[in-house]
Amino acid sequence: MSKFVRFCRNCNENSNNESSLRGKGYSIYLPEDKYICEICGEELIDLSMLSLDYDILTNISNDLRFIESMIELSERNPIEYQLKMSQFKINSSSKQENNTPKCPHCNSTNIKPISGLNRGASIAMWGIFSKKINKSFECINCKYTW
Repeated sequence: MSKFVRFCRNCNENSNNESSLRGKGYSIYLPEDKYICEICGEELIDLSMLSLDYDILTNISNDLRFIESMIELSERNPIEYQLKMSQFKINSSSKQENNTPKCPHCNSTNIKPISGLNRGASIAMWGIFSKKINKSFECINCKYTW
């Protein structure tokens, strides 16, 4: 798979679809030997932007002007581009960490939801002494339920 974004000038110049990034000539994760556009048959060129960076940017915004500005920055000023991309990567990784549920007892992310069947069996066996009444998750590491 190609690690760089590939670009079709013909599709970019002749596209009527202003909102679709794919329709504007940008392609990612193509086979290494694929340099022919699937849409128009013209030759693709490698841009200096990595496909992984393109993924990060499209997760931030689908605004074509933003993506094209970042592609231009990657070619014009690689140092500034890397600084901006490192900020985007830090922000996207911190958002993922904040949304990951953790065990309140040991802070492990190795948790699982308690199924209704599991909860019902525990209540049937232990009655009101069941540890799973009004609990939703169980930590696989320390067995804490909450």
